[in-house]
Amino acid sequence: MKTLVIISHPEIETSMVQNFLKASAAPLEDITWHHLDAIDTFDVVAEQTLLRHHERIIFQFPLYWYAAPASLKAWLDTVLTGQFAFNGRQPLAGKTLGIVVSTGTAAKHFQAGGSEQVTLSEILRPYELVARKLGMVYLPPLTIHQLGYWQETDKQRLVIDYQRYLTQAQFNFDQKLAWFETMLIKKAAEVTSPEAQQRITLLREQLANKHAALTDLNWQVQLIREEEGEG
Repeated sequence: MKTLVIISHPEIETSMVQNFLKASAAPLEDITWHHLDAIDTFDVVAEQTLLRHHERIIFQFPLYWYAAPASLKAWLDTVLTGQFAFNGRQPLAGKTLGIVVSTGTAAKHFQAGGSEQVTLSEILRPYELVARKLGMVYLPPLTIHQLGYWQETDKQRLVIDYQRYLTQAQFNFDQKLAWFETMLIKKAAEVTSPEAQQRITLLREQLANKHAALTDLNWQVQLIREEEGEG
């Protein structure tokens, strides 16, 4: 799967979040990093070709006054022309659209009773509507609140979450385990020390055991449901 990450950020060079995400995506294959603010004039045909050649489209931006920076709005207005997007065949239909949004405000403020008095899902609703209009599958947004205050272990989890968000076809438990298995196989091919190989083998065994245990649990739950239904 090819992923196009469309970044809207006027000061990307000094952005801790954007540089962190770019470094997180560096080991991945088939990722196109596309910074809108570095483009003076959008080449509409070239931009539309990029969209055609990628299966997953990501809008990535900081939240400025409850919206994306101006470059994303300009790109949407310029590139998603009616002739391209709505003329019968819908060239983006079936592709996935994801949102990676960062804020300088804590997550607790974007919820019922929070100081912002609005959720991020409500703020990002226009992009969900765009996805629906284009026949795309809308992914649950990946939100990053106040990254500068995160502990190192939380940042490490974000690296994994971000890599999965860019590359994983589905986000159920089986797909998550399959993604980790793929990453471990790739890592095993890169390391040379016997100790590292042993640790990777152990991790793969642990993943397999957890998967088997969960499958057995799901089977037992299904049996209980069937028995209750018969009763």
